[in-house]
Amino acid sequence: MAKYYLTNKAVDDLSEIWDYTIETWSEMQAEKYYDLLMASCDDLANNPELGRNYDIVTKGILGFKSGEHIIFYSIISKNEIEIARILHGMMDLKTLVSG
Repeated sequence: MAKYYLTNKAVDDLSEIWDYTIETWSEMQAEKYYDLLMASCDDLANNPELGRNYDIVTKGILGFKSGEHIIFYSIISKNEIEIARILHGMMDLKTLVSG
Protein backbone atom coordinates (compact mmCIF):
# COMPACT_ATOMS: atom_id res chain seq x y z
CA MET A 1 0.00 0.00 0.00
CA ALA A 2 1.27 3.45 -0.93
CA LYS A 3 2.11 5.95 1.80
CA TYR A 4 2.61 9.67 2.05
CA TYR A 5 4.25 11.76 4.73
CA LEU A 6 3.57 15.41 5.49
CA THR A 7 6.41 17.73 6.45
CA ASN A 8 5.82 20.10 9.35
CA LYS A 9 5.41 22.92 6.83
CA ALA A 10 2.74 20.95 4.96
CA VAL A 11 0.87 20.38 8.24
CA ASP A 12 1.10 24.12 8.95
CA ASP A 13 -0.20 24.83 5.44
CA LEU A 14 -3.21 22.57 6.03
CA SER A 15 -3.94 24.30 9.33
CA GLU A 16 -3.82 27.72 7.67
CA ILE A 17 -6.04 26.53 4.81
CA TRP A 18 -8.52 25.14 7.36
CA ASP A 19 -8.61 28.37 9.38
CA TYR A 20 -8.96 30.57 6.30
CA THR A 21 -11.75 28.42 4.84
CA ILE A 22 -13.74 28.44 8.10
CA GLU A 23 -13.36 32.22 8.43
CA THR A 24 -14.23 32.90 4.79
CA TRP A 25 -16.89 30.26 4.13
CA SER A 26 -17.87 27.70 6.75
CA GLU A 27 -16.76 24.67 8.73
CA MET A 28 -18.64 22.43 6.31
CA GLN A 29 -16.71 23.91 3.37
CA ALA A 30 -13.44 23.53 5.31
CA GLU A 31 -14.19 19.83 5.83
CA LYS A 32 -15.00 19.33 2.13
CA TYR A 33 -11.84 21.11 1.02
CA TYR A 34 -9.67 19.24 3.54
CA ASP A 35 -11.14 15.95 2.29
CA LEU A 36 -10.36 16.98 -1.30
CA LEU A 37 -6.74 17.75 -0.42
CA MET A 38 -6.30 14.50 1.51
CA ALA A 39 -7.87 12.48 -1.34
CA SER A 40 -5.38 14.14 -3.69
CA CYS A 41 -2.51 13.13 -1.38
CA ASP A 42 -3.77 9.52 -1.47
CA ASP A 43 -4.03 9.66 -5.27
CA LEU A 44 -0.48 10.99 -5.54
CA ALA A 45 0.89 8.31 -3.23
CA ASN A 46 -0.72 5.65 -5.42
CA ASN A 47 0.21 7.39 -8.70
CA PRO A 48 3.19 9.70 -8.12
CA GLU A 49 3.53 10.31 -11.86
CA LEU A 50 0.30 12.38 -11.77
CA GLY A 51 2.23 15.47 -10.72
CA ARG A 52 4.15 17.71 -13.05
CA ASN A 53 7.76 18.73 -12.75
CA TYR A 54 8.29 21.98 -10.83
CA ASP A 55 12.09 22.22 -11.23
CA ILE A 56 11.60 25.94 -11.87
CA VAL A 57 10.44 26.21 -8.24
CA THR A 58 12.83 23.70 -6.65
CA LYS A 59 14.94 21.03 -8.33
CA GLY A 60 13.44 17.57 -8.04
CA ILE A 61 10.01 18.68 -6.79
CA LEU A 62 6.70 17.69 -8.33
CA GLY A 63 3.40 19.47 -8.01
CA PHE A 64 -0.26 18.58 -8.41
CA LYS A 65 -3.15 21.05 -8.52
CA SER A 66 -5.96 20.25 -6.11
CA GLY A 67 -8.70 22.83 -5.87
CA GLU A 68 -7.02 26.23 -5.66
CA HIS A 69 -3.83 24.77 -4.18
CA ILE A 70 -0.76 22.96 -5.44
CA ILE A 71 0.53 19.97 -3.51
CA PHE A 72 4.33 19.92 -3.76
CA TYR A 73 5.98 16.56 -3.17
CA SER A 74 8.96 14.37 -3.85
CA ILE A 75 9.11 10.66 -4.50
CA ILE A 76 10.88 8.74 -1.73
CA SER A 77 10.44 5.27 -3.22
CA LYS A 78 8.04 3.41 -5.49
CA ASN A 79 5.29 3.45 -2.87
CA GLU A 80 6.17 6.53 -0.79
CA ILE A 81 6.05 10.27 -1.29
CA GLU A 82 6.77 13.22 0.97
CA ILE A 83 4.38 16.17 0.81
CA ALA A 84 6.60 19.24 1.24
CA ARG A 85 4.05 22.07 1.00
CA ILE A 86 0.42 22.74 0.08
CA LEU A 87 0.26 26.26 -1.31
CA HIS A 88 -2.31 28.44 -3.02
CA GLY A 89 -1.54 28.79 -6.71
CA MET A 90 -1.34 32.59 -6.43
CA MET A 91 1.45 32.55 -3.81
CA ASP A 92 5.17 33.14 -4.47
CA LEU A 93 5.79 29.44 -4.94
CA LYS A 94 9.55 29.56 -5.52
CA THR A 95 10.23 31.45 -2.30
CA LEU A 96 7.86 29.38 -0.18
CA VAL A 97 8.85 25.92 -1.44
CA SER A 98 12.60 26.47 -1.42
CA GLY A 99 12.63 28.60 1.73
